[in-house]
Amino acid sequence: MIHSLRLFLTHLPLLLSMLLILGCATPTSPPTAEPAQIRPKNTPLEASPLSQLDPSQFPAYNGLNQSLLLALLSAEIAGQRYAVDLALEIYLELTLATRHPALAERTTWIAQFAEQPEAALDAALIWASQATENPDAQRAAAGLLLQNEQYLDAFEFLYRFEQLGGGSNYTLLASSMIESQQPGISDLYRRLEAATPHPDTPASDYTTALALLSYEMGDLNQARVHIQATLAADPRHLRTLQLQARLLRETGELDQAQALLSRALTEQPDQITLWLELARTQLAARQYEAAEASFDQLIQQEPDHPQAYLALARIQLELGEYARAEQTLLRLVDLDPHQDQAWLLLGQLAEREDQTQQALHYYRQVGGGQTLLDASFATLRLLDTPNHTPELLRFLRLKQIQHPELALELTLIGEYRLRSEAAYQAALDWLDESAQRFPEIASRSELLYSRAMLFYFLNDLSAMEAELREILHHEPHHAQALNALGYTLVDRTDRIHEGLLLIQRAHALDSTAPEILDSLGWAMYRLGRYEEAREYLEEAYARLQDEEIALHLIHTLMALELPEEAQTLLDRLPASQPASADLEALLDQYPELRHARPASQDNPSTPPTEQERPLD
Repeated sequence: MIHSLRLFLTHLPLLLSMLLILGCATPTSPPTAEPAQIRPKNTPLEASPLSQLDPSQFPAYNGLNQSLLLALLSAEIAGQRYAVDLALEIYLELTLATRHPALAERTTWIAQFAEQPEAALDAALIWASQATENPDAQRAAAGLLLQNEQYLDAFEFLYRFEQLGGGSNYTLLASSMIESQQPGISDLYRRLEAATPHPDTPASDYTTALALLSYEMGDLNQARVHIQATLAADPRHLRTLQLQARLLRETGELDQAQALLSRALTEQPDQITLWLELARTQLAARQYEAAEASFDQLIQQEPDHPQAYLALARIQLELGEYARAEQTLLRLVDLDPHQDQAWLLLGQLAEREDQTQQALHYYRQVGGGQTLLDASFATLRLLDTPNHTPELLRFLRLKQIQHPELALELTLIGEYRLRSEAAYQAALDWLDESAQRFPEIASRSELLYSRAMLFYFLNDLSAMEAELREILHHEPHHAQALNALGYTLVDRTDRIHEGLLLIQRAHALDSTAPEILDSLGWAMYRLGRYEEAREYLEEAYARLQDEEIALHLIHTLMALELPEEAQTLLDRLPASQPASADLEALLDQYPELRHARPASQDNPSTPPTEQERPLD
């Protein structure tokens, strides 16, 4: 059956061509003088001679029956008409029904051509299980399992392929599993160690795979054993030399690592990976000039190696060779204009030379990801006056359009700038416009929280509460929203008990956050529970030396009739000109604390962090 079906599949296109030719041929009719008779309507057609044939007259031949033949013809005709999906559907159905290796093989190739990896894998597994002595079937199954990151299953088929004399690639299997960071490395090691390689299998591939896996498991002694076995069989084995150098670096044997790589480069001076390992080792030894020379050598051999340029530039920056670093980075962006890290470093170099416009130009070239956010914060820092705000917002809007996946983060940078200028309504308008342009961020808790803070500053507490409750409706365990709403109710309304319950929920979620401890202490103060207030506020101040927390603690100390301690804490606060409104209110309430305090310049403002107190 297998032989006849495989023969049929091999010659199927020829058979189809013959069928099509026969189907299109028109028999020659004998000449007649009589005109053709037109069949009257409703006259039944004579039965076709084919319809009168008994199917039992055509028994199955070596497993090829009528239904199978019809399905195969249908699939092949679909394929010739470029209906690949239909052809694959029919072939896969036949493969699953018959589990025939010839059908499974053809289905595997059709599925791969159609870029249907799941169907390809299903067919390949049937092919390999039904044709256990076929190395191509084992290799196909192993390769597709490897692509699907099913490494332990891939090993079984890869081992069968190797046992059939097809060669091995255990190193690729081990490397792929390690890079995927999937669990099961120890299982793969045990299976591989228990295997008996084919006599023709290179020992270096087998032992290198074991070395990689044992190194990843942290068994450095066993890794050394496998490394020595590999190098004994193949002293120039590149992957094993790399692994040995890495192991020596990890154990602090930097001189030995350099000696190993220098010897290897004497024999293989064109191996880029060895130059990279040598440069990394020299960096670990803080031999920056030597590392710079290694990267120079690498670039000479491979001028189009972008990571080498970037690494070289970082070394030059470390050595203070700023002009050379700039030239290296300019060569890199000329080679690859999409090197965002290079543009960012060029901007930082220009900033160092006080070339603001040049730095801004470089930052505008940054493409996306975290590097773009770093460039945006740098632009925020350079455009540091209110008259520069429109330019900053134009930059942020352009980057939002170019990178909508960062729309939220870029929106919040603009909001921070406007809020730091006390342009609260403009900041609210900026948020609303961004939400309209990018609807996917409109319901994000970060945007809703920023809106709530702006409503707080605009003294619209009802709107603030609505935004925070919208967050809590979707994220009831949002500690920051619970704390902000609770603090506002405690500080600005008579709903103190309600606010305390919200703060306590936030504290249950995060018992160490200084802003939550401060809110809890302030709620106790407002309820007249001064001892409890002092406990929470002292813990908050120990964690974060913030003026608002200090002022809350001073209020509490004065309520406890401890003016000396209050005065001592007040004197520790850095003086600012002018004094904050909260400090002035405290001194107005307790004039005995007012006395000459050393003046100092205002602290420069910095971008907010995640833990910044929302109401500051």
